[in-house]
Amino acid sequence: MSAASSDSAEIATASKRPFDPYLADPSPPSKLQRFSQSDISPADADSGGEAGAESEAMAGARLSRTQRYLVAVEYDGTRFSGSQQQPNQRTVVGVLKEAFHKFIGQPVSIFCSSRTDAGVHALSNVCHVDVERISKRKPGEVVFATS
Repeated sequence: MSAASSDSAEIATASKRPFDPYLADPSPPSKLQRFSQSDISPADADSGGEAGAESEAMAGARLSRTQRYLVAVEYDGTRFSGSQQQPNQRTVVGVLKEAFHKFIGQPVSIFCSSRTDAGVHALSNVCHVDVERISKRKPGEVVFATS
């Protein structure tokens, strides 16, 4: 048996094996590389100088106070000028920002996964909202709301 036919036979045998979900890696594949403070070497931290370390500390403090929420919205786009915020136009993101500002009492950042043109409806447009943490809940705690 040649090497090529032996490889194809091995692949065919491997594909016939039943899939065992307990042996598979339970974490979803990630396209973004994740870093922790322990991954940064002291040489890397010192390379930015005092200003670099100060800005890293400020960024870390800002990130720790920000909470990100997933929001799925459904709308009739007839009276909207699209979903992306535009000056002097009624848009989906603009209306969402106003609603969150009234509800929370502070400005928020909203980023939608897709855009719609003027007059286009959406059954499920997924957005994330970044809000300064005002709750006493723990950062990892998830709150669900369904309609």
